[in-house]
Amino acid sequence: METPGLPGPPEAAAAQRKVLLVSSFVLPHAGGVEQFVDTARELLRARGCRVRVLACRLPEGSGDADALLPTWFVPPGGWPLPVGGWRTLWREIGEADVIIANGARHLLPALAVLVARLRRKRVLFVLHGSGAPFTKSSFLYHRLLGSVFEWLVARPALRLSLPVSLSRAGVAGARGRYGVAATYVPYPLRELPRPKRARSLLANEPLEIVWVGRLYPEKDPLSAVAVVEQVRRSRDARLEFYGEGILAGALERLAQDRPWVSVRGSRSWAQIQEVQGAAHLCLSTSSRDATQIGILEPLSRGIPVVSTRVGDAPRHYVVPALRRFCVEPGDIDAAAATILELTAAYDRHRDEFAANGRLLKARHRRGRAYLASLVEPSTSHRRSTSIRPGDRLVLGDQPTHVP
Repeated sequence: METPGLPGPPEAAAAQRKVLLVSSFVLPHAGGVEQFVDTARELLRARGCRVRVLACRLPEGSGDADALLPTWFVPPGGWPLPVGGWRTLWREIGEADVIIANGARHLLPALAVLVARLRRKRVLFVLHGSGAPFTKSSFLYHRLLGSVFEWLVARPALRLSLPVSLSRAGVAGARGRYGVAATYVPYPLRELPRPKRARSLLANEPLEIVWVGRLYPEKDPLSAVAVVEQVRRSRDARLEFYGEGILAGALERLAQDRPWVSVRGSRSWAQIQEVQGAAHLCLSTSSRDATQIGILEPLSRGIPVVSTRVGDAPRHYVVPALRRFCVEPGDIDAAAATILELTAAYDRHRDEFAANGRLLKARHRRGRAYLASLVEPSTSHRRSTSIRPGDRLVLGDQPTHVP
């Protein structure tokens, strides 16, 4: 029997849990993994867990983590290779009840899994990618060395843990790329701010477009410039980029003779929400992705988004009438035509996106409870609410079986 005002059994169990989040990168380094680590920490702490974060030490020495390991960032891509701090790794894992490792293509999470199993700790391995091949990366760095790393390090680590995917695309990718069955957990969205006002678009008003993400080839920000350049043949439009990465220089050079392009650099999560809420629409041009948090958040707020059809992007357009705004990657003509179609009846489509946002937010709200359930202890005297492969999750109105 539960006493009103006091935590029930699930909350009491969670309050005793000590969770260690392991990720090579954390904020202020920009990226979807970093945002998830921050979100998971806040969520689990709100549920009564004691949460610590272990990460690689950035070159400038900063990082939003409780413990940092000395790291060499291998050129040219800056792949993080831990070079010390082994006592810290051993101690942090020994003091935790549950380890949540993030990122199958980095060494630190895999090392954490191996140490955790030696210390008989429960390990969740969160997969953030879709498993799609790197078609725009260097042959040596991502395709050859990446494949060797996957076979020798990532696959063994995943088999020693409970793989969890934050995207439906990642579930299929885990099976095809790593040979493991991953549990799907809807991305646990933060409390999202509502747009301050419903925007309208006047006939002679410049169209304000925002692109948010890492400036890397797989995100294909250069295609966004081509798309908006084509849109501008029919109406005035401005494009703002928010993010950092190896393509920042190329974008800045394009912006030199295109005054309608602005490269703003990295911003905090709260600032990005404000920027997206003030835009007429958000644009994503990724050639490979998984959760697509860069469009999931604005779509959940009811903000119009034109995206490429990669990862879970098609599932984010819950309202059937909006699915035409999700186009094939690399199709510049289709993306530009879709934007112009949206602007031709902007107010009507804006209302459809608002309805879509309510459905999408309801679907992903359940991700918080699912994530919290994964850190609960499994005991013989109580049925565990943790999600395991084979469990049945209900998302919206559609029951789906987790392989």
